[in-house]
Amino acid sequence: MSKEKWWVMAGSDCGFALEQRPDGDLVVVNTSTAEEHAMHGYVWMHAKHPESMGAGRSDIQIRSEGPPPYGVWVEHPEG
Repeated sequence: MSKEKWWVMAGSDCGFALEQRPDGDLVVVNTSTAEEHAMHGYVWMHAKHPESMGAGRSDIQIRSEGPPPYGVWVEHPEG
């Protein structure tokens, strides 16, 4: 049985942003240093956020056994 969960970026004030580039790549960007990390190999989909998660969340969620290594991630409560 898979232990994978859905993860979303912690919010707009976490110091990181998740961007989808025109070529389809997902990239985590450190908003203070502009350092970028491509998210190759992750399964992702557009997220629907319950009100309990608050505003400022990324519209993309990542599927993984644990949070991705770059950025600040929280488990999606419905995933």
